[in-house]
Amino acid sequence: MKSNSYCYCTKYSCNHHDKNRGWWKWEKMRGLKDGKFSREAIEAVGWRGKLCMVNVKGDAAKEGIIYDVGSDTWQEMPQGMLVGWRGPAAAMDEEIIYTVDESKGALRKYDPESDSWIEILENEMLKGAQHMAAAGGRVCVVSGSCDGIAVVNVVAEPPSLMVVETPVGFQILDVHILPRMSQSDFESQDEC
Repeated sequence: MKSNSYCYCTKYSCNHHDKNRGWWKWEKMRGLKDGKFSREAIEAVGWRGKLCMVNVKGDAAKEGIIYDVGSDTWQEMPQGMLVGWRGPAAAMDEEIIYTVDESKGALRKYDPESDSWIEILENEMLKGAQHMAAAGGRVCVVSGSCDGIAVVNVVAEPPSLMVVETPVGFQILDVHILPRMSQSDFESQDEC
């Protein structure tokens, strides 16, 4: 998986989309060696051509695995990555993984060189985090109270946090950051 391709996997196959070639292709993937890992739906985070997954959120004992899309292999997650994965996670451009320690309300990023998580910001709004997404230098987090979406500017020095409030009568179910569309994007859709 390069930054210009996407991969969506089910238990038995992967769907690759390469923007440069404009194709989708289902391919059979190597199965998990232990089906007990994924008894329920789990989130996978795309990072440096791999999919990183843990089977439990929060502070509970958990297992972590990594699927390498290019080599079709499964590997154990590095211990530091696994220990620090304490809530929802998202990757920025598949290069930096962020997670929120949902009990402390701390946003952290993973450092593969030291196999550790570096704290970026701690804030009450991040406690009980349920969902997150990362793009364009921002990490968006939905807290357990669903009072709004915390938007953290992770490229600012120091990092800053602002809250986008939930409109009255609405509830946040998830968060996604979509790319901006240009006029040419709309014109190419008309051709389909």
